Amino acid sequence: MLNKIPRVCTGIKGLDELLYGGFLEGDTVLLAGAPGTGKTSLGMQFIYGGATKYDEPGVLITFEEFPQRIYRDAANFGWDFPRLEKEDKLKVIFTSPDLVQQDLLNEQGIISEMLHEIGARRAVVDSISHFQHHPSLHGDRREAIYGLMNALKREGLTSILIRELPNEAAVGAAAEDFLADGLIILSQERVEGQRVRFVEVMKSRGTPHVPVRGMLLIEEGGLSVIPAHRQAFFRLEEAISTGISRLDDLMGGGIPYGSFYLFENSSDLHQQLLEANFIREAMETGDIWVQVGALPALSKGVCLHLMGLGITPAALEESLRSGTVKVIGPVARSNGSSAVSAEEVFSRLEEVFHNLRGRQKVRLQIDISSLALSLGLEELLGLLSRLVSISQCYGGVALGLIRPHLVGEAALGKVRSLADGVIRIWKQGDFDYLQVLKTVNSVRTRVQTILEIPEPPYLRIVS
Repeated sequence: MLNKIPRVCTGIKGLDELLYGGFLEGDTVLLAGAPGTGKTSLGMQFIYGGATKYDEPGVLITFEEFPQRIYRDAANFGWDFPRLEKEDKLKVIFTSPDLVQQDLLNEQGIISEMLHEIGARRAVVDSISHFQHHPSLHGDRREAIYGLMNALKREGLTSILIRELPNEAAVGAAAEDFLADGLIILSQERVEGQRVRFVEVMKSRGTPHVPVRGMLLIEEGGLSVIPAHRQAFFRLEEAISTGISRLDDLMGGGIPYGSFYLFENSSDLHQQLLEANFIREAMETGDIWVQVGALPALSKGVCLHLMGLGITPAALEESLRSGTVKVIGPVARSNGSSAVSAEEVFSRLEEVFHNLRGRQKVRLQIDISSLALSLGLEELLGLLSRLVSISQCYGGVALGLIRPHLVGEAALGKVRSLADGVIRIWKQGDFDYLQVLKTVNSVRTRVQTILEIPEPPYLRIVS
């Protein structure tokens, strides 16, 4: 449905991704930011891209820069504005707010004539901050800007209105923030003593946008945006399913064989829901599922969820008897009397791998939180490293489940360093959230909402 809406590409790599393809045709978008954040450069590139890439002539109306300065700044990016003017693809108009207001309200003024001469489709006004307390403007500032927006829409233009935003100014405080169809904020922050520019789409009336800040780069050839999230660099051919199709899609196809993926759960979300889906997927594909942990496996909750997923108690009992579902543990320190030692865990797991048949793989689920409490950090890390290594050697999949608050930041950091993929689940306010932070195919998603639902797979992910 989104692809059917006529859109105007900005011509700025990465920004169109945040805008689901660009601005809606005919929209008026407010571009606000403090000095030095790149507002004028972004506006010029929007006009240049329209004229050179999309056959959409444009006008740049400026209240503060002489055309010669505009030409010079454009040339620094390799944009030949004088040539575009000769080809009737661009008009640079240096004027004042009151003349613009009178001209556009007249509907037959000089600016309107210029728009029609080149068949303008785009416009940039730099900047509407000059409408503030201008003595010769008719009516108040809100009326003046509202009239300007309507005049640009009447001419069929997709427009950017630039506004100066002092560092201490609050977004949403000005009348034009409500009047505009879209609102984009440019900002600067210090990162290790260096100023870094960012861009964020705050509003896009009538169409969705990606509500995530991107890094704004200003380089020799112009501006580009690097979103904080990344789609998969490649689609996985051989991967296991988590049992949650939306999560598989977010990760670019699932979890690849030969990898170790860490699931960090600091929310109230029941870990048993993940476990049940992992077990069901292993049983249905013929892989062997092995759990290693310090707590009893296959709790009553997991078994109930498995029944809801279509795994009967008889089928589960048969899988346990045949060894296609296997539990190693509970695990405790080497000197423990009744529990399995770390060395025994590795020995038993070696036997499982050596007895694999045909195309069978092992899906190894490791309850890292309970092992950390039972073994201690150093013994846990030693065991975990060996488990991951043998799993990767035989082309299996290792799935680590961890409760960060139970192990601490230091342990979490060390476990993360072993992981090929990291999926984080946490609670904030009244909702639980999920984010894929790392995968083999370089995925990093934006924050998703994760909900418990009464139907299989019992979990739903909402963008």
